[in-house]
Amino acid sequence: MRKEDLIVKSKTGSGKTAVFGVTMLQMTDPEAPGPQGLILTPTRELAVQVDNDIRALSKYLKHRTTAVYGQHSINAEIQSLKKGVSIVTGTPGRVYDHIEHGNLTTRHIRFLVLDEADRMLDMGFIDQVVRIIKSLPRERLTLLCSATIPDEISRICRHYMKDPETVEIESETKTVDSIRQIYYRVERNEKRTQLNRLLLFEQPESCMIFCNTKIAVDQVQSYLTRKGYVSRAIHGDIPQGKRLKTMEQFKRGDFHILVATDVAARGIHIEGLSLVVNYDVPVEKDSYVHRIGRTGRVGREGLAISLVTGDDIISLYEIEEHIGVMIDEAELPSDNELNERRAESEKWKESMSRAIAETQAAQAASNADSQNAAKKRSNTGSRRRKPNRPVPGEAAEKRNRDQGMRSPAASAAGASAASDSVNAANPDKAANKNQNRRYTEKAPAAASADQRTPRHQPGPNEKPRRQEAWRQGKSDEKRPADPAKAATGMHHAAPTGAEPNMPVNATEIHSGDKEVKKPFLKRLLQRIFGR
Repeated sequence: MRKEDLIVKSKTGSGKTAVFGVTMLQMTDPEAPGPQGLILTPTRELAVQVDNDIRALSKYLKHRTTAVYGQHSINAEIQSLKKGVSIVTGTPGRVYDHIEHGNLTTRHIRFLVLDEADRMLDMGFIDQVVRIIKSLPRERLTLLCSATIPDEISRICRHYMKDPETVEIESETKTVDSIRQIYYRVERNEKRTQLNRLLLFEQPESCMIFCNTKIAVDQVQSYLTRKGYVSRAIHGDIPQGKRLKTMEQFKRGDFHILVATDVAARGIHIEGLSLVVNYDVPVEKDSYVHRIGRTGRVGREGLAISLVTGDDIISLYEIEEHIGVMIDEAELPSDNELNERRAESEKWKESMSRAIAETQAAQAASNADSQNAAKKRSNTGSRRRKPNRPVPGEAAEKRNRDQGMRSPAASAAGASAASDSVNAANPDKAANKNQNRRYTEKAPAAASADQRTPRHQPGPNEKPRRQEAWRQGKSDEKRPADPAKAATGMHHAAPTGAEPNMPVNATEIHSGDKEVKKPFLKRLLQRIFGR
């Protein structure tokens, strides 16, 4: 670069990231304070990919980079920014949040890159982009990369760039020219069936299927799973961590069919992608260019298939006019053609499943080895001397005595001897203890309660005296209930805690020196017995 602002207009997959990445690494000082380069991207996946590419380019340099984007740990991003980085890549919303909270210092930024600017305009980020630009120093270099230059992007260039030069990349093999594009006429209710037949006919090594809505993505991915394909889905409702993991697995070849919305259609580079299927014709014409641009990267050949219904034909004609290429219509594979390739199709599906199973087994073995190694290191580092414990057996008695400990058998024998000596010294206590033990065997809960609060047991002479007091009328307690009713068993049993042979309505609660009777028991008895 000649230290001039640039507007780069090029098709997707032309290698723009390497161009501005190498330039920024050459013109920034890794020892200088604060971030010196800022790259804005429309999607989180693209931000992560650009950051990974720049890290790969600076592998043997001292530069440190980081990516900031939504649904990512903001605390981890703050820690990375505090450690010091040279280049920050992120989405407009999260970058602006860091600037507002003072986490991202902008006074040292000398380079600004707006990647996929037209897509940021489509996604509604343009206002945040303008606010970010206003917070940057005026003395900076700005690079704007876009497949198209809408009027709003042109206005930003005029207001916030200094006499920018426009560079339009032309090559002998444009991205759309290196891709074979065909479409099939289908009915809306048979799109999934025809998709399955096309996959069996084409037998791609890897394939991306694009839908317009999240619901359609889930439905198509579920259908493919039922048909025996190993596929995954990616759209905006899936958590960011899972989306990134799914994308990395697809790039590694852990599975071979990815169903996605346009969230994965911009800037994502997938090595060797052989087939792109437009399950739905895109609403935006530029989205078609970016979708099929996932295949045929950097001049390689690829195949793009579109399933077109009667309602989509006008949109397809507009796309043809936009890209300047006629898309050929093809005939759907017949039953005879599919039958001829049935054996190959079965082998293809089996090979795909076997390769995925081998990859997953190897990854599981690698994870297991890592966990075992980590466990060994943890056990070695945290190994402690265990306390001395009694060793059972006669051969270990001497060792236990030397260590000042007793074996379980000796402990039990000592406890039994101590108990016998106590019982010999207190025979009454021993008898009560045996009685309580027998009672506990029958009712453990009640026995434990009696042991905590022993109740009064009347002596042999107390019962006749109380009965005599009743006969002479010297007792304040009420007389027993009607003997006739008592004989028939119609009286209520005495509550727990009442004196023996006392009626229920004579039970009293002692509160200090006063005796408070329970008249409600009397009313209850009257209601029960009709008295």
